[in-house]
Amino acid sequence: MSLFEPPMGFIKKLLSRAAKDNTAIVQSSMRARYLEMTNPEFEQFLSGNLKGLTPDALGVIKEEIIRRNLDPGVFDSVLAQQQAEEPPFRVYDEEACPVDEDVRIWIERYFQVLLEIFGKENTLGRKVLVPRRSDFPIRYDGSERAAHETLSIVATQMEVPVEQITLDFFEDHLGAITEGSPGGLYWGKGEEGKFEISLVRRKLDDPEGMVAMLAHEIAHIKLLGENRIEENDELLTDLATIFFGLGVFSANAAFKAYYDYKYYGWSQAGYLTQMEWGYALALFAYIRGESQPFWANHLCDNVKADFIQGQNFIANNEEIILV
Repeated sequence: MSLFEPPMGFIKKLLSRAAKDNTAIVQSSMRARYLEMTNPEFEQFLSGNLKGLTPDALGVIKEEIIRRNLDPGVFDSVLAQQQAEEPPFRVYDEEACPVDEDVRIWIERYFQVLLEIFGKENTLGRKVLVPRRSDFPIRYDGSERAAHETLSIVATQMEVPVEQITLDFFEDHLGAITEGSPGGLYWGKGEEGKFEISLVRRKLDDPEGMVAMLAHEIAHIKLLGENRIEENDELLTDLATIFFGLGVFSANAAFKAYYDYKYYGWSQAGYLTQMEWGYALALFAYIRGESQPFWANHLCDNVKADFIQGQNFIANNEEIILV
């Protein structure tokens, strides 16, 4: 198994996410993974537990079965597993890991990759930015000016000269015809030799979400644009924002509550769940030797709970962490 190859359990988890905004990216990733499998390996994969797949994920599997000219009955057995079941009640355990074991291993493997890419010493010494005026002394008024000033701070934090980046804006409907993380797009280098990124206009009224989105797109520059990896990896890109001290914004964007006198609810952005962000930030604190980092006070309640749970798990299981 290569360093960038997630375990089989995580592949199943990716399939279950295919109904999110990044459907096309997930489907493309799964097709690429299937192409690496032999027929026996693919059939063994299908014979496992594949409950809870989305229609999009099922479509990818059916497409692959037809392409390989396998027995159509194989797909019927996959469909049979999709009967609705009441999910088991999960009791909160403050000493348990907030993510499943295969996901924990995958996150730690990616952390090792990022430590090798960006250097442990840089990670230990890097300042962590949080949503406070001293870190972002900007008048946020929904203007493009505020976005460009935010870009300057985020780019400097991530060690990319802002002069090498062009930023433009698009309306929500563009997301329906192109791929990219929800709310942002990375285009690579343009004709003028500058990195081009785009931001959805609704983020102009969401300063913290804007920071998270810009950090993600500039992480693409650090990984793809600076030729540190050859193929795009959205999950690795999300995690890279932690290494540049912007993980608080990325994690909070993964679970954002909203309410007014009529409505309440929550929204999710990015490619990692709040539990995965919580554990990843706990790993970050562990690497830096921070037991009570100040920046954890700026995490939203849900992510902070997973962060603390992750810290407890790491403290009680150091012998298996990052090995």
